[in-house]
Amino acid sequence: MEVINTFVGKLLRQNLRFRREWFTDVVNFDTGKNQMNQIWERPKRHWILPYKTILLEHRNNLSELAGRAKGRYNVFLFEDPYDNVCTLTECSITAVGGETTTQLIKTYYGSSSETWNENITRIQPETIFPPIIKIDAAIKTEGTHFTLNDDTGIIDWTGGGAPNGALGAGEVVTANYRFYRPVNFEEDEYSEETVYVGILNTGDIPIVEVIE
Repeated sequence: MEVINTFVGKLLRQNLRFRREWFTDVVNFDTGKNQMNQIWERPKRHWILPYKTILLEHRNNLSELAGRAKGRYNVFLFEDPYDNVCTLTECSITAVGGETTTQLIKTYYGSSSETWNENITRIQPETIFPPIIKIDAAIKTEGTHFTLNDDTGIIDWTGGGAPNGALGAGEVVTANYRFYRPVNFEEDEYSEETVYVGILNTGDIPIVEVIE
């Protein structure tokens, strides 16, 4: 998967627009009361990329990505500059016992009653941000105690050269890592205009999170 931020990432911090979508089913009764039913256990994210005026080299990369994405069809990766890190306190999983794999998660607003968890499936590679993985506060070494699949966010405790093996009941796995979001373009059409030699305007580009 291509990572869109490598093109013009600095612009995203300045003008990026974002919204978070939930799905609530509302039942209206004849008494005037209503009942709220939460359908989604986690939100879906939308961004509008502010690529209004970009250099030709960035335009070429963006145009290639749009072409390879085939409109809304193919998935690519996006790094939200304001939500791309999971801390040790935000990823804490207590083992039931006997598990040989652990899915990385991120917990949002963990100290409140309105908290929720999300499976994080697209991990930034070790060459960009080496993840820190612990069991009961003891740091584990990738390749020795575990392997981590960057395309699924799953830790395999039997995949190392000297595997840790199955987790014991009550063991707590914590992790610090950076991640991407899988996304689609929200429109099938891509357009641009030349505003000056070597400078182009692509307009606002909406993208939407793909929940895997």
